[in-house]
Amino acid sequence: MIIGKGLTKTFTGEPVFRNIDFRVGNNRKVALVGKNGCGKSTLFKIISGEIVPDTGNVILEAEKIGYVPQEIVFPDELVGEFIEKRLENNWDFYKVEKLLDRLEFENFDPYQEISTLSEGQKMKLKLLETLLEEPTFLLIDEPTNHLDIEGILWLENYLKNLDKTVLMISHDREFLNNTVDEIWEIDNKTLYRFVGNYDNYKEEKLRLINKWDEEYIQFVKKKAQLERLLERARVHKVSRKGGTEQVKSRIKREIEDNKKEKYLDKRMSEVQFETGVTHSKLMTRFESVSKSYSTNQIFSDLSFDIRGGEKVWLFGPNGAGKTTIVKMLIGEEEPSEGIVKIGDNIKIGYFAQKQTHLDYNKDLLNAFIDETRCSYGEAFGKLNKFMFEKDDLVKRVRNLSPGQRARFAFALFAYKNYDMLVLDEPDNHLDIDTKEVLEDSLREYKGTLLLISHDRFFVERIGVDKVLNLKEGTLTLY
Repeated sequence: MIIGKGLTKTFTGEPVFRNIDFRVGNNRKVALVGKNGCGKSTLFKIISGEIVPDTGNVILEAEKIGYVPQEIVFPDELVGEFIEKRLENNWDFYKVEKLLDRLEFENFDPYQEISTLSEGQKMKLKLLETLLEEPTFLLIDEPTNHLDIEGILWLENYLKNLDKTVLMISHDREFLNNTVDEIWEIDNKTLYRFVGNYDNYKEEKLRLINKWDEEYIQFVKKKAQLERLLERARVHKVSRKGGTEQVKSRIKREIEDNKKEKYLDKRMSEVQFETGVTHSKLMTRFESVSKSYSTNQIFSDLSFDIRGGEKVWLFGPNGAGKTTIVKMLIGEEEPSEGIVKIGDNIKIGYFAQKQTHLDYNKDLLNAFIDETRCSYGEAFGKLNKFMFEKDDLVKRVRNLSPGQRARFAFALFAYKNYDMLVLDEPDNHLDIDTKEVLEDSLREYKGTLLLISHDRFFVERIGVDKVLNLKEGTLTLY
């Protein structure tokens, strides 16, 4: 069992969260959710002992913690070398064999360079390293971010059957529906606990907000009533000496004791992506397209059209060539064979998986102005709609969090009115509230969309007209 008591953490004078309590154990599977910047990673670091809270403490009752971070960094070495360095003696090799079987690590090659592993294999290698330490409690940060659908399905099944307590940060709603027993949310600097999966959490959170709103309305009415009494006491006085001050003091104390803050749900404003393209106009056509790097053929003989107004989902395993197709579409790659056609006078907006198309050396405000040619005042107004505060505007793009960079890229999209949006894993690093706003915006978008995503919930909410499945070098159209 891990118990947190009265935890508070403050940065630069502002509390991230205040006086939170929790307990978790008994092989429970728990998700920690909340808006970007609410303190999820900070709480992870406190539990793991990486940082200390300002007040409160964490008690580990016969628990050993294993940690799988969001960004996994491996040394430049062979898989076998990496594993061998983590063994206490040669007798521990039997543990490796047992874990490889449980992790379903197919095509395991100890002589393979770690850098050449797929993202799914890297996740399994990190899990193997962590499990070799025989933890009883796992902290896992955004485990699905770089996994394809096949990898996510494997991880769902693995975690459901794992006889360890797991606390994970995740914004993948379908994944949460299929894996967790509880959801904890950090909201308004407080930790709330909801029993059940994501769908249960949404229902219970809505009830909590409605109750909060009702209590706030009752407080406002009560406050108005007490303030009228206070005014009456001032006007009429109380005959007994000092009585007026006693009445005023009692009324003020009653107002303070019953004080209820209004629930604040701060989220990104609704985004409108505009377009003037006629429906069914040819946006792009791939004719018998093949791509190879040296002797390695990625795919062959791909043919498909995308027309104005269509929403297309391109999916397949990691390494199948999805991003290569996108780079051909925007002119960054040439096909080895075949033809890629782009429609006349088409403006294409590209959201790269890691926002590599942004200028990392500029500050946020000037990067936006240079891209859009708008005024300072207009730029501030536009960026504020995407939840950027005044202090954020002077930050260099390189110093923004992944979620902030994603929001910045969408701020540019909303200003430029592209005819076709090409989005490569746009939902990675976004919190659930921001995903929901983006889903609504893309569902209402009248232009053309080519979407790469492994988030099944996200794709379903947007609603697609066409599905392209790229697997083992061939493309299947649904």
